[in-house]
Amino acid sequence: MAVTRTDLRHVLSKDDADLVEQARQPGLSELTSDELRQLSIRLRERRDRSNKLVSGHRRATKGRSNTPVEKFEANQRRHAAIYAEAVARTNKERSRRTARARHEELVANSRRALALRQAAEDGGTKRPAGGATASAGMKAKDNAKTRKVGSASQKGRVSQATKVAQAKRDTRGA
Repeated sequence: MAVTRTDLRHVLSKDDADLVEQARQPGLSELTSDELRQLSIRLRERRDRSNKLVSGHRRATKGRSNTPVEKFEANQRRHAAIYAEAVARTNKERSRRTARARHEELVANSRRALALRQAAEDGGTKRPAGGATASAGMKAKDNAKTRKVGSASQKGRVSQATKVAQAKRDTRGA
């Protein structure tokens, strides 16, 4: 659930509230890419710090159930949730900017390709005509087939001898 600006001022300190306020839309789109990256880093650090405080406090007070402990954890969880929302907004803005840059690059490449094609159609590039050209003639290709060793009449004799030899080895081992 989104946190209103008034709730933000009540929950966070002034510096932290100003930091999260930068991650809201009117100001978020005005930031440069470097400023947006730095803001994202700072918000992640604050979110991680809040999460560590919650887990560390729970570890320290394990077994005891005091009301102040639960209240502290609830406040820190709320802080972490606020920072997480702000990080999500900055990530979304960064991905939106990346997608827009990719789209602009694609459009620029398409326009350049179109200009090259139109220049080629107008005779801007010089290519030789597709007519008859001089040639050295056909070249002989090496024969890729393997040379056969032995005659066809000997083929069956050799394979039969192999079968017989294998059968002798099999009976010897058994």
